Amino acid sequence: MSLRAAIALTCFALVAAACAGEMVTSQGAARSVDMAATSAVPTTTPRAVTTSSTTTTTQPPTTSAGLALVPVGGAPVFSTPGGTREYTIHEGVLLGFDSREGNFLEVVTTCNDTVWVRETDVDVTPKARSAGPTGQADLARATIVVDPGHGSRDWGGVGPTGLSEKDVNLDVSVRLRGLLSSSHDVNWSTGAIVVGTTVPAVGSVYLTRDPAGPLDGDYELGLAYRSHIANAAGADAFVSIHHNTVPTADPEGPGSEVFYAWSVDDSDRLASLIHQELLLSFQDFDVDWKGGLIRGARARIDPETDTDYYGILRRANMPAVIVEGAYISEPDEEALLRTDAFRQAYAEAVYRGIVRFLTTPEFGEEVNEPELFTSNAGTASTSSCVVPEQPDS
Repeated sequence: MSLRAAIALTCFALVAAACAGEMVTSQGAARSVDMAATSAVPTTTPRAVTTSSTTTTTQPPTTSAGLALVPVGGAPVFSTPGGTREYTIHEGVLLGFDSREGNFLEVVTTCNDTVWVRETDVDVTPKARSAGPTGQADLARATIVVDPGHGSRDWGGVGPTGLSEKDVNLDVSVRLRGLLSSSHDVNWSTGAIVVGTTVPAVGSVYLTRDPAGPLDGDYELGLAYRSHIANAAGADAFVSIHHNTVPTADPEGPGSEVFYAWSVDDSDRLASLIHQELLLSFQDFDVDWKGGLIRGARARIDPETDTDYYGILRRANMPAVIVEGAYISEPDEEALLRTDAFRQAYAEAVYRGIVRFLTTPEFGEEVNEPELFTSNAGTASTSSCVVPEQPDS
């Protein structure tokens, strides 16, 4: 039996006691955090950094991996290099590639299929180099991929009055991209963010589905596609934005959860920091919060494969998390999610968590051990997924 399986089975046997209450730190390192101090200034303040004109952030122009953005007018898609054109993919779709043959790039479509596009028909960004070790990264060189969960017929959760998770996820993600793409001053005690120069803009930020793309960003994405974008981009962190449903407890505060990739080092630290910042952002909203029996930074393991249960995390090559901000299924929280104030607070929390993750060695809080998970998390099958095609002009 592998070490990971042993850890997971131990957690399963003790789930009633250990997983619901006792917390342990990542990699077994003991760390005690006073939760009353969650708004305190980090022991290591996020670094203000600059880059010189000679800084190189990407691989050479001719690259075998990177991102390909479909430009205005769309791009022809081929089943084989130099073969017959199959269709024209819609402008604004972002594609990842990790191999090439001459002028052709092998890309993964939004429905997880592998096809080919001509390099001359798309706008190519080579795979980025690392911005440095997590905790010491140069923000101005960092690459972040933000994934708005769900899309199109995969609408996710739906609130009591019809608010769709897929729409809220996209809005929060766009706000998060805006924060990451500009410089700020941050009050690490209160969470307040203002325009400034202390925290520089992140070098590159990508959304897996973008309002500039088809149907104002409301198109379906396969799980493999989402992770492949992050891998092909060379992302320093991958954050998927979601909201929860079906609570099982009445916590004293927000029932926010952040799931981390068990298989990738430092994902748990990223999750713990984002969770801590969510609690800080949401503390001023007075509602009847709902949640689950286990809160905070979590991981779920598939007992049959001894790997991360969530495919989007299992496929990621970098620190990766799924953020479940609020319970959209609950009337009070759905009402909050309809407001700009709450959506902005969500985006700001994730922003602060990412900045702390990249530039300090901080842990936000202790981390839950992985849990064996055999339930069906529920997501639309891509068997009938349709790649967005460029309409005839």
